[in-house]
Amino acid sequence: MAKVIIGIHGRSNKPESNTLRSWWKLSMEEGLNKNLDESLGNLEFEMAYYADVYYDAPDPDEENTEPYIKAEDGELKRYKRGILDRIRATAGNWLDNPLDWLEENSNLFSSLAKAVTKKVLKDLGKYYNEPASREKIMKRLQTLLAEHKDDEIILISHSMGTIVAYDVLRELGRSPDHQGIKIEHFITMGAPLGLTVVKGNIVDADKRKLRTPSCVANSWVNFSDPDDHVALDSHLADDYDPNSAGIKVKDVLVCNEYKGKDGKPNEHKSYGYLRTPEFSEHLASLV
Repeated sequence: MAKVIIGIHGRSNKPESNTLRSWWKLSMEEGLNKNLDESLGNLEFEMAYYADVYYDAPDPDEENTEPYIKAEDGELKRYKRGILDRIRATAGNWLDNPLDWLEENSNLFSSLAKAVTKKVLKDLGKYYNEPASREKIMKRLQTLLAEHKDDEIILISHSMGTIVAYDVLRELGRSPDHQGIKIEHFITMGAPLGLTVVKGNIVDADKRKLRTPSCVANSWVNFSDPDDHVALDSHLADDYDPNSAGIKVKDVLVCNEYKGKDGKPNEHKSYGYLRTPEFSEHLASLV
């Protein structure tokens, strides 16, 4: 059984599909090479591209202010655990539960969540409110997964793509044999899956508890930069229960060092996530 990596990108317009696929692969290769002196080799990589569902033309490469740009020497650094991380590790969910309560009940926190959802995730409104577009987007990923159902699938999702991936996998889980499709390893990056508005839409649609999709066979690892405002709740372990096989989401904090052509940092950028030392180590363990 061959191994294959399938990626699904996030919100907003993107370069054309082959360019975006190439930039994702270059980012993974850069991380593996710089962090571990390893490579993807001949491993197949496919992209579930859906920007054209919402946009008439791709973002031109020459006008893209945030293309794939190699990191400077020494920029790829491990995340250093802070005091809140140590408290969270020893105190269980006591910190996450108040954060969820604040998001639901505090005007300040709710305003921040709503601003993030409106400004950064504006495509998400279309996704939830336009069933035809949502089905078309989900179909892109469903088709790729079906094409590789005999392979060992590593599914990597970013930003809004984590929501699409989660919806597709939960739908697969409703069929007795998952339509013959099994996801060996599920990876989320910069995921808004902890936001109340996102969790609410999943629960409203599903009428069941949030949990790891049943077609995920071996692991679900969630990578977040604490300064990534799309991943406002960077810890999903308290929100999503294990599936019937006992597979529970594992949260990993990273330092996303990506900077665009203008030199401005973007802690949410997919290229930065794909080359962090923690991501590289996890990917290397799978391939």
